[in-house]
Amino acid sequence: MKLRTLLLASLAACTTASPAFATMHLNGGFPNTDPYVGASIGLLRYDQGVVPTLSPSAIVFRAGLPLNSFLAIVGRVGTGLSSDQSDGRSAGLGTYWGAYAKGALGLTPRLSVYGVAGLASVSLNRNFAGDTTNTGLSAGIGGDYQLSQTLALDFGWTYLPSPAQGDSNLFSFGVNYSL
Repeated sequence: MKLRTLLLASLAACTTASPAFATMHLNGGFPNTDPYVGASIGLLRYDQGVVPTLSPSAIVFRAGLPLNSFLAIVGRVGTGLSSDQSDGRSAGLGTYWGAYAKGALGLTPRLSVYGVAGLASVSLNRNFAGDTTNTGLSAGIGGDYQLSQTLALDFGWTYLPSPAQGDSNLFSFGVNYSL
């Protein structure tokens, strides 16, 4: 019953929002095509099913090169700040790198949303199943809020490669600076 109500409410919201989006002129998500650098702090949510979910903290640095106002190439590197533990088990982020294509769409002059897709590698330090490094496809969504022509707040979620029967997601918040 709840699922049906949720689906009907979602359908109603989409049909009422459609005319507004049809008259809205969406712009690219990058205010300029200057390269940018940024940094974020975040939580890596690591869930392996039988082990309680662990959330070690991380820091991620990034550099991006917009190709036009809608598309950019982005590189990310990061490391763990702290590990997390539960029931005698602990996990921490060793290293992280990723190479992504980033598509962005401006919703307002200051707010844009984006999606990333690419290749990433994640090294996890675990005391219960040994350390592991996983490389594979990675994708995510997020947004940027322009504070000025060169400075923006960035927030995002990224799905990362994980060990078998595992799930790793990075939730982050930071800043970008256009060069």
